[in-house]
Amino acid sequence: MRNPITLLLELLRLKKKIKIITISGSSGAGKTTLVRELLKRHPDWRMVLSVTSREPRESSDLPGEYRCNVSRKDILRLKRGGKCLWAEVAHGNIYVTLLADVDQAIERKPVSFMQLLPVSVRNIREYAPGRVLSIFVLSPDEDELRRRLRKRGEADDEIERRISDCRRWEEEALLSVIPYEYVTNSGTIEEAVSKVEKVISSYT
Repeated sequence: MRNPITLLLELLRLKKKIKIITISGSSGAGKTTLVRELLKRHPDWRMVLSVTSREPRESSDLPGEYRCNVSRKDILRLKRGGKCLWAEVAHGNIYVTLLADVDQAIERKPVSFMQLLPVSVRNIREYAPGRVLSIFVLSPDEDELRRRLRKRGEADDEIERRISDCRRWEEEALLSVIPYEYVTNSGTIEEAVSKVEKVISSYT
């Protein structure tokens, strides 16, 4: 049996390695709102930069989250040059995460955030084992989720599809091999942010 003091020292050493925090969750769960508020409260925290071919979205893009309007030619050149950790296509746009930007986040003293799909969470955890904390934001109950999606201007049929997708995503996350920390965003934004802060402080 190992010495409890040795085990404690190992855990403390591991905690100090966390550099990147991934945030995942279904549409309407409030991921972007949470991260935006965390960045306001902690000015030294950052986003890991992603490169994309799409136009900037001032209403939803977080500070330092994207470098937009990069030509497809330049993105493909980066990909062929082996400079990308991954490349994804969504809604006709290309998104890439550069190895250099991830490495820079690992070397920085404060933590950095990434909003990611589960497939990309697995990739970043494999690339930086022991350096990544993964948080999954669970949606509120269906009535509240429906209210939030209506507020965003979603059509009724789209709202029902998204609610169905939310439940499927959350079931898949709960069965996933990814060791998520789960946070429910069912109350005020202040309450949800405090929950995330407590999770982060327990690992850093």
